[in-house]
Amino acid sequence: MPKQETMITVAKVGAPYRLKGELKLYVLSDSVETALSYGKWFIQRHRSNKWVLLENEKVTRLGDKLLIQFDGVHTKEDAALFTNSLIGVPREALPQLTEDEFYWSDLIGLDVVNEKGQSFGVVKDIIETGANEVLLCQADKKEYLIPFVEDYVIDVDFNKREVLTRWQYDYV
Repeated sequence: MPKQETMITVAKVGAPYRLKGELKLYVLSDSVETALSYGKWFIQRHRSNKWVLLENEKVTRLGDKLLIQFDGVHTKEDAALFTNSLIGVPREALPQLTEDEFYWSDLIGLDVVNEKGQSFGVVKDIIETGANEVLLCQADKKEYLIPFVEDYVIDVDFNKREVLTRWQYDYV
């Protein structure tokens, strides 16, 4: 099985949708077609670190919803055990990027600091808001939400493993 660090999350499993074991599926890539084009999918169950190859899953569209049904799951109760699981693909399945491009998942774990050297901890997650993405940063027990827009994010330096921002502690 692929190692954790080689996997890129392309979707998140939501709540059961119907009584026959289907679940909502939230695609995190730029389109459903893109996520489906990567080939074999792997699943990381909620609160697990292990990725397992998915086999015989069924993905269907119902209006504007995307549903997934896992092999052998036929009840709403069994399906609920998969809620909040992640769907991923090996990084090698993704297209090559140019030097100045990166995947959102590459930001996870980077330190976040502002121009004054104040730390906002590390990037824990990227939140899609519709208007723009937001970095969810955690320092000790505090969380900071920093919009990933040009006004606030100055630079992403993978050599330093750092995101440089114009964000301040007192921003709401």
